[in-house]
Amino acid sequence: MRCLARRLVVVWVLLLLAAQPGAAGLRATAPARPLPDAAVILRTMLRAPAMIDYEGTKVISTLRGRSAETVTMLEAYKRLGKLRLEFLSPESVSGRLVVDDGAASWQYEPSMHLVVRGPSFVSGAGRPERAGDILRGYGVRILGREEVIGRATIVVSLAAGRSGSHRRLWVDEATGVALRTEERDSSGQIVFVSYFSRISYSLNLPPALFQFRKPAGARVVAFHLTGDSVATPGELVGLARSPVVVPPRLLGRYAFRDGRIAQHGAFSAAVATYSDGISALTVFQTPSSRMAFPEVGDPIAFGAGTARFLDRGYFRVILWQQAGMNFAVLGNVPGTVLLQAADELNAARRR
Repeated sequence: MRCLARRLVVVWVLLLLAAQPGAAGLRATAPARPLPDAAVILRTMLRAPAMIDYEGTKVISTLRGRSAETVTMLEAYKRLGKLRLEFLSPESVSGRLVVDDGAASWQYEPSMHLVVRGPSFVSGAGRPERAGDILRGYGVRILGREEVIGRATIVVSLAAGRSGSHRRLWVDEATGVALRTEERDSSGQIVFVSYFSRISYSLNLPPALFQFRKPAGARVVAFHLTGDSVATPGELVGLARSPVVVPPRLLGRYAFRDGRIAQHGAFSAAVATYSDGISALTVFQTPSSRMAFPEVGDPIAFGAGTARFLDRGYFRVILWQQAGMNFAVLGNVPGTVLLQAADELNAARRR
């Protein structure tokens, strides 16, 4: 069971890959026309998943101390929620494949010759109405225009307030696709960069590209969510087999989006997803008696005890135990944001 739990944590991290694009080779250009209003460019960006197809090469780099870890992948996206990620480098991830057809996802881990089937985590529906949530949750500024891999982009600054984190997006003005993303810490230092070094739009991507074919001899683990999603915290609490805490909001700006019950054999967990329009946080809760605490990631001080922090650069997860429950909070956000969300969940459970 402990081995399975470890694998499931990896699955949680990788199935929820935050495909956040970016680009290399920035070149400032003088704006020839007025800059768009922040709400306008946000709506364009949020509408893109329902309207734009693309294929390109993406580079993700994470700064840890004085060294940077970089991952290169091929990314293909077809409107309404079909995604394919082929990992190229470094050697430790080469051959990894993620395919999401909008209804289910498959992840192949070559190091374990393992296929994990899980729910889709790609939102294909355009949600321009969420622009208001972003404007309420962040300090949003338009910084100007810059050219990224030959395309005109609008540079958007998102300051998240008390977490001290700061995000910048280079949004393709014509398509709404974010060609570059940067995360900065409270001192303004860049700690994460994601960018496209090459991108092509309006491709007739074949449907077969988003159909997963199991490698010969690979073992399959099915990790699925039972029943339909629920729209309120109260409904998820009612479905859970054990006492869980499901606040309507986290950190004031992440609103409850949906909930489900995840099931794999005897293992089950209540899963709640929160979104602020830009990023998503996913919270897993399961009784400690049903699943051994996964010994993955690095131990960190947390409250009166310890937690474990797993940082994959493009995704992070914090795991801890409290009052007989295992918790995991996952997201493509800085670790400080995950810790603050964990603090709020602990406080809500104590109440």
